Amino acid sequence: MKALIIAQNAGRIWCLLEGTYTITVDRMKRTLGLDDAAFFAAIGWLAREKKIYCSEDNGEWYISNKQPLGFFSFG
Repeated sequence: MKALIIAQNAGRIWCLLEGTYTITVDRMKRTLGLDDAAFFAAIGWLAREKKIYCSEDNGEWYISNKQPLGFFSFG
């Protein structure tokens, strides 16, 4: 996968988070139409830049661009 495509998908994820702040991984993938490889490559890009946070609740993973209580960063 080319870096430009990963960056574009990371930008799409970021724009979605700007409107929702917190969203489940499954819903985000469906909304953006990304497969696992494209999604996790883009999430890795954002995580490396320390721009996203993650949480798990009852087996459901959540991603946020803010750090709500109980969320952790990747860095």
